[in-house]
Amino acid sequence: MIRRYLNTVEESKMISGAGAMNPVCPREDGRLEWGNGVVSMLFDTAGDSPVRLCNVAGRGMGPIGGRVTDDGRTVLERDPRPIVEVRAANTGSQDNRLTLIATVAGSVLRFVSAAASEPEEGSAEPYRLEIVQFASYAELEPHGRAFEPTAAERAEAAAQPSPETVRHADATAGLVVTSVFEAFPGLSAVRTYTRLSSARPLPIEAVSSLNLTVPMRVNCGKIDHSRVFWGDSAWAVENDWRSRPLRDVSVRNRNQVINPGQSSSRFAMSSASTWSTGVHEPAGIVQVEGSRRQSRDFSVMWQIEHNGPWEWEIGEDDPGLHISAFGPEYQDHHWYTELGEGHDFESVPVSFAISAGDWQQSVAEMTLQRRALRAAKARELGRSEQFERTQGLVIYNDYMNTLFGDPRLEKELPLVEGAARVGADIFCIDAGWYDSTDGGWWDMVGEWQASTNRFGEAGLKGLADTIRAHGMGLGLWLEPEVIGVKSPLAQSLPDDAFFQRHGVRVCDSGRYLLDFRSPAAREHVTRTVDRLIDDFGAVFFKFDYNTVPGVGTDLDAESAGAGLLGHCRAYLDWLDDLRRRHPDVMIENCGSGAMRADYAQLQRLDLQSTSDQCDPLIYAAIAAGVGLTILPEQQGNWGYAQQEMDDETAVFTLATGILGRLYLSGFIDRMDEHRLALVRDAVALHRRVLTEQQELVPFWPARLPDFDGDWLVVGLRHPSFLPSEDDDPCDYIIVWRRGGTPSVNVPLSEDCHIEQIFPNPAVPEHAPDAKPWTVERMDPETVRLNAATSKQPSARIFAIRRA
Repeated sequence: MIRRYLNTVEESKMISGAGAMNPVCPREDGRLEWGNGVVSMLFDTAGDSPVRLCNVAGRGMGPIGGRVTDDGRTVLERDPRPIVEVRAANTGSQDNRLTLIATVAGSVLRFVSAAASEPEEGSAEPYRLEIVQFASYAELEPHGRAFEPTAAERAEAAAQPSPETVRHADATAGLVVTSVFEAFPGLSAVRTYTRLSSARPLPIEAVSSLNLTVPMRVNCGKIDHSRVFWGDSAWAVENDWRSRPLRDVSVRNRNQVINPGQSSSRFAMSSASTWSTGVHEPAGIVQVEGSRRQSRDFSVMWQIEHNGPWEWEIGEDDPGLHISAFGPEYQDHHWYTELGEGHDFESVPVSFAISAGDWQQSVAEMTLQRRALRAAKARELGRSEQFERTQGLVIYNDYMNTLFGDPRLEKELPLVEGAARVGADIFCIDAGWYDSTDGGWWDMVGEWQASTNRFGEAGLKGLADTIRAHGMGLGLWLEPEVIGVKSPLAQSLPDDAFFQRHGVRVCDSGRYLLDFRSPAAREHVTRTVDRLIDDFGAVFFKFDYNTVPGVGTDLDAESAGAGLLGHCRAYLDWLDDLRRRHPDVMIENCGSGAMRADYAQLQRLDLQSTSDQCDPLIYAAIAAGVGLTILPEQQGNWGYAQQEMDDETAVFTLATGILGRLYLSGFIDRMDEHRLALVRDAVALHRRVLTEQQELVPFWPARLPDFDGDWLVVGLRHPSFLPSEDDDPCDYIIVWRRGGTPSVNVPLSEDCHIEQIFPNPAVPEHAPDAKPWTVERMDPETVRLNAATSKQPSARIFAIRRA
C-alpha cells in the first residue's frame, strides 16, 4: 500500500528550532497583539464572531494599535475578515458566490486559546503564534440558507459576549482549527498555514492558508488608488509581470452604499497540476496609496509555497480589501479531504511581506524572507556549511544553443577544455548522456544508465574523469519523476508506483509519472541518484520535469487532487532525505525552464533555471522580471555567447546572467582569445557580485519592466533599512536596449556616482565594437544613459556608489 502523504506535514519542522509554546491571553478588550518587533498583527478575539485581523503593520508603518485621529479616536479596520476560511461540502458558503471566502464553517468558528514562542536571543529561528478556534458539530449542520451578515450585523455580533461553550476545543465534539503564524527576527514578513482536526467525518473542499484583511482604513487607503501586480508565465516567456489599478481589473466598484454586503467581484489567479508556475506566478502584490498628508503608502506581497496547485484572490469587503491564498481546492483542482479520527489536515504554507512604501519595498522584504526560508531549511537538513559553499560556484551547461541534448565525446572534450579556460567550477552534461539509441530516448527514459555509444571506450566515467582533471565537478541532467512507456521499468515497477486515474496509469507525452507516495517509486529514484554519485562522482544535478500528471491520482486517495497533494509532499520529503544524505551535492530545479519555480522546492534547492528561451533579446525580459519571483542567487540565467556573434550581442547575452547566477553555455571551444577574454571578464565580475549578493535586493530604477519594451532596467542594491558590512557599498544595474530611442533616463540622485563595469572600458580590446555608453546628468535626480549605437540591441552593467 502507498504510504499516506495525503493530509499532513509537520510544517513546524520546516522552520525548526522554535522555542516552547506558552499560553497567550488576549487583553481585556479581546485584542491580541503579536509580532517580532518589525512586523505586528492585531487580532480581535472578542464577541460572538470568529477571530479577525483588525490591523497588520510592517516596517515603516504606523503603530499596530491603530491610527489616532485629530479628535483622539483610534481607527482600526471597520469590518475585518475571519483569519481563516473553511469550506465544507455540507455547509458551503454564506451566499452563492464563486469566491472561496464567506464560508459557513469559517463564520461559526470561535476563539479558544492562543500560544506563542520566541527564539533565543541571537537566534535566527522564528517567532511563532498559534490561535485555536472551534465549531461544534451542531453548528456545522445545514440550517437553511445562511446569508452572510452585513458589516453592521458583524460588528454587533463582535460586541456580544462569546458563549462559554466555545472556550474549549474538543475534536470529538466539533471542528478544531489552528492558525499558525511565524516571523523570522528582523524581517517584515510572516509565514502562515492552517491545521484542521475533527473526530467525525467532515468533507473539506477548501481551506485558506492566508486570509488577510488589508489595513486600508488604518492607513487612509482607497481601493480606487490601489494597484495589483501579478506575473504571467508560459514556456520560454516566464515572469511577465504586469500591473494595473485594482479598479481596472475585476475588482469593480459596484457602489457598496447602494449595494451593501460582500462583493462577489474578485481578481484571482490559480495554477493546475504540478507546473506550479506554468500559467501564473504563485505570488502577487497590492500597492496602496494612503493619505498624502500622513505619508501612509504601503504594499503587501505574498507567495504560496507549494509545488502543486494553488489559488489566490483579491476581493472587496464591506468595506475594505482582503487577500486570500489557498493550496489545492475542489472547485478548480478536484481536491477534497475527509477529516476524521487520526485524519487531520494541514494546509500549504504562505508567506506575506508588508512594508511602508511602494511595491519595491515589499519585494525587498520578500527577498529577505526567501533567504531566511532557505537558510532555515539548510540548518534543518544539517547542511548550512555546504549551502554557503555552493553559493559561489559557476556552472557551465552544454545544452542551450550548443549541443541541445546530443552529447558525444568528440563534442564534449573541446567544451570541457573551453569551460575550464573561462573558470567554470561545474561542467553539466545535459540531456542525452543515457541515450544509446541516437535520439530515440524520450519515451524510453527511466533506467538512467550511461550511453554505450556516445563516450568512447572509457565511457561516461572517462569523460567525468576528464572533467575533474580540468578542475571542475561533474554535473548531470536528470528527469527523475518519469518513466518512458517503452522503458523496461514500465513493466518491472508495480502499478502503484505510478499516477493512476479510473483504474489505469496516467500517461503524458509517452511517459508515465512516478507517484512519490509509493515506496517502490522513491526507492527506484534514490538508487538512481546514489548510483550516479557513486559510479561517476556527480556533484551537481539538474532535475528537469517536462510532463505533468493532470489533476492527480485517485489511487488510494479520497480525490485525485488529494492524491496529487500527497505526491507533492512526498516528493519534498524525498528531496529532504536526499539533501541530508548528500549535503555536498548541488541541485538545480528545472521544469521546462521555470514552470515550477515555487518556494516549496526553492527553499530546498540551490538553483532555478529561469527559462528555456533561446533568443537573448527575449531572455532579457525574463531576467528583468525574475527578481519578483526568484532570489538573485538562485536565478540560473543562461549566458550563451558564441564566436560568430558580434561584440554587442555577446555582451548582451553575457550581461543577462551576471547579476543572478551566470549559467554559461555556448561553443566556448570555438572562441578566439578576444571572445574568451570577454567571457572571463563576465565570470570575474559575476564572482565579485556573488560575494555581495546575499546582502542585496532587486530593484527596478525605471519602472516595472515591460516584457515587450525597448528598454529594460533592473538592479541589485543594499536595502536602506539594513546595515551594510561593506565600508564602500556598491549597487549594480543592468540596462538592456532592444530597440527604440538611443537613450534612456534613469533616476539617480546627485550624491551617487555611476560607472560602466561591463564590458570593462579599461580593456576595450575584449569587445572592441561594444563602445562605452555615455552618462549625462539631466537634473539632481536623473541621469541619461546613451547607447553607443542605435543600430542594434546592446546592454551594459553599471556600478553605483555614494559620492
